[in-house]
Amino acid sequence: MKLDKILSGHEKGHLSVACQGVECSYASIACNKAFLQPDIHFYPNFEDVFYAVSHGDCPYGLIPIENTLAGSVTENYDLMLEYNLSIVGSVTIPVDHCLLTLPGADLEGLSLVLSHPQALHQCSEFFKANRHLSSREFSNTAAAAQYVAEQKDPAFAAIGSSACAEKYGLQIHSAGIQNRKKNFTRFLVISRENICTPECNRMSMIFRLSHRPGSLIHALNHFAERNINLLKLESRPIPESPFEFVFYCDFSGNYEDADIQSAMGRLPMDLVYMKFLGNYPDIPADL
Repeated sequence: MKLDKILSGHEKGHLSVACQGVECSYASIACNKAFLQPDIHFYPNFEDVFYAVSHGDCPYGLIPIENTLAGSVTENYDLMLEYNLSIVGSVTIPVDHCLLTLPGADLEGLSLVLSHPQALHQCSEFFKANRHLSSREFSNTAAAAQYVAEQKDPAFAAIGSSACAEKYGLQIHSAGIQNRKKNFTRFLVISRENICTPECNRMSMIFRLSHRPGSLIHALNHFAERNINLLKLESRPIPESPFEFVFYCDFSGNYEDADIQSAMGRLPMDLVYMKFLGNYPDIPADL
């Protein structure tokens, strides 16, 4: 399934999509899975993607939200609260991290490995087994590969996708160096517009509860009583209210379902604040 027809009404391709990083990043791989022939615009950081979409520079943006090894990308949860954008799609891709070096470089001669902090975390066992290597955080896996290629220092390496090796003329020294072979990252497609079509099977919202015992379980019971599956629950601190939190929830279902509408209708009596983020199609990983 591609999102083009759902979002634009027909499969035309070449929809403009904002992504963080550079070509051959995992975001660009996810973008090509989500869209037929996306016109990808790359930006230095995640907030730039939110800004580009909210100001109409691109109708869509794609940002990572969670990884099966490293967990949630909390920065993007906070940005979802800050920017008034909707989620219109979700796509999950397998992540196979490779150690990328200059041609001819060997492991013993390496001293520094660069990559995005999430990728470094996902490969922590590799660093434990190779304690002579130090790591340095970089803005993006593909940008790290590009930097290693430009520096031409045989002591430098990057962690990134196999596509980066071909793009930047690097050698795949080792493949699959992440802690677990089954490693997946889920990305969100964000937009100023909202959608609701029969293909939409996942919904997200943010809410804040009154600070009293049982408030969270009481709110979630509205969904449990109607056999609606909770897919994810994430808490984020409220800076102006120490030790209080907002919650991000994902549920299975379509907003047109009677049970979903019934549960959503009962929520306001439990909540101090609620922001509906979207009901959207979820493109799963190819397992």
